[in-house]
Amino acid sequence: MFEDNPLHTGVQPNDPTIGASSAAHLQVKWKSHATAFDDVWSSSAVAFNAQLDATLVYTATSAGTIAARDLNTGTVIWSDPGNGAIVASPAVSGNTVYVGSEGHQLLALDAATGARQCSFSLDGAIFSSPVVGFVDDTGPVVFFGDTGTSEDSAGHEWAINGVGNADGACTRRWVFNSWTMKGSGVLATGSWSSPALTTDSAGQTLLIFGSANPDDAVYALDAQDGTLVWRFQTTVTGSDQDVGAAPTISPPGVNGFPDGVVYVDGKDMIEYALDLGTGTKIWSFNLHKATGGENANCQSATALIGNRIVVPYARYVFKLDADTGRQIWRSLPAPSIYYASPAISGASSNQVIFIGDADGIEHAYRLQDGAQMFQLKTGGSIYATAAIADGTVIFGADTGYLYALSEPTT
Repeated sequence: MFEDNPLHTGVQPNDPTIGASSAAHLQVKWKSHATAFDDVWSSSAVAFNAQLDATLVYTATSAGTIAARDLNTGTVIWSDPGNGAIVASPAVSGNTVYVGSEGHQLLALDAATGARQCSFSLDGAIFSSPVVGFVDDTGPVVFFGDTGTSEDSAGHEWAINGVGNADGACTRRWVFNSWTMKGSGVLATGSWSSPALTTDSAGQTLLIFGSANPDDAVYALDAQDGTLVWRFQTTVTGSDQDVGAAPTISPPGVNGFPDGVVYVDGKDMIEYALDLGTGTKIWSFNLHKATGGENANCQSATALIGNRIVVPYARYVFKLDADTGRQIWRSLPAPSIYYASPAISGASSNQVIFIGDADGIEHAYRLQDGAQMFQLKTGGSIYATAAIADGTVIFGADTGYLYALSEPTT
């Protein structure tokens, strides 16, 4: 799923094939084109399918086409067009692919064939990538937010029973829209943020996400019933300062924090570390100040690896101490702003960060010191976060192409 897992840590832990030492040798393994004018804005999900005995890349496009491709060759296994514009990234659980669309639907498709298993209709448009998990013994539950379409409904955060859930597939479990600041208008609060799913130190399953304008906050809900656990208000100094980025979770007991930590940035241009159990601020880092005053809408998730976090902002990538927020390094400026989130791969002491910019360049930075190891120019803006699996880096661009990078075979 988006950023690899329900915690959105952005790290591929099981395949150290591609690291900082090998990134410079990467080449285009294959390039697959969607239909004409079909931009790839959502991030891919990569998963092994037991029924087909193959690893598949699941993608969605701005024209509403959902497809599965063979990871090794790029061959299209199945394609499902006409679902309304899709920006949200797919999530795979079992033999089901879940995708939310601007066409006011959450779709559940058979991961091997693309056949429609079920769907859930709502009033709002879905921009947040779904996260799938288990909160009790009934079966999988799918969580996502919508941005709303009317003053009455505004936006919501949803929990929908997944395929195989004993309470019925694609049925509502709970819905939340008790925003502190609802405002008025078509897009009056709701959520663009891809939620994270985790368990706190008391064993309670929490759903963490950001809210839209004018609320501009971070929420933690009880994932079982949707009740509010805590809310953190970001610094609001303007009219467009929602928290659209996905939160990244450090579980309880990691890095000396007994309650765990939520790392998230808002359009207030600040990176926050919040106590997972209470929402209390642990530290904050002013990204605007650290770039010398560059303005940018923070939309990228943070990556967490050990006691370090990686944060994109404006034209820069930062590596911060996860315990204190201290800056360790800042990359050289990219040609354009980053909207994608970081993806990290490699063995210990050989990790590399992949991220694309709005000028259409996919970058690779060495985690240790921020040195640039690789660049690939695509000719179109990159909003999609890279997925890494089986020695392959996958990402899409608004050229309409999906790219697969790997080391050349001998």
